[in-house]
Amino acid sequence: MISSYNITAQLVTIDGLLTFTTDRILTGCTITRNGPTFQLNKPGYYYVTFNTDASSATVDAITVELQNNGIAVPGATATTTPAVANDVMNLAFATIIKVPPSCCAIDNTANLTLVNTGVAATFTNVNINITKLC
Repeated sequence: MISSYNITAQLVTIDGLLTFTTDRILTGCTITRNGPTFQLNKPGYYYVTFNTDASSATVDAITVELQNNGIAVPGATATTTPAVANDVMNLAFATIIKVPPSCCAIDNTANLTLVNTGVAATFTNVNINITKLC
């Protein structure tokens, strides 16, 4: 299990990665973090929860999506559109990731990142929890 966060405000451009500075909980070697990337090292099912506060200088949609090896995870996207500029809004989602077994010819390791696919925005109180279910 890993529980990571970053309470510092971070301005993230379009297609930029949200960053995490602190691991509140890190148990075992099943999940590791390398900067903004969470690596799921063992086959199985993982439960992922994510939340953050966000604001933008515009009234356009702020969107964060979970990507696995650079590909969007269906259903693991959160979008909000502020009514006025600089409104602080909350984004959150939960999903399950399946990691199939790897072999010498195929590496199925999952590398998860959180990507700002909306407008440039400031994110604070970024939080993620990843738990191996089975």
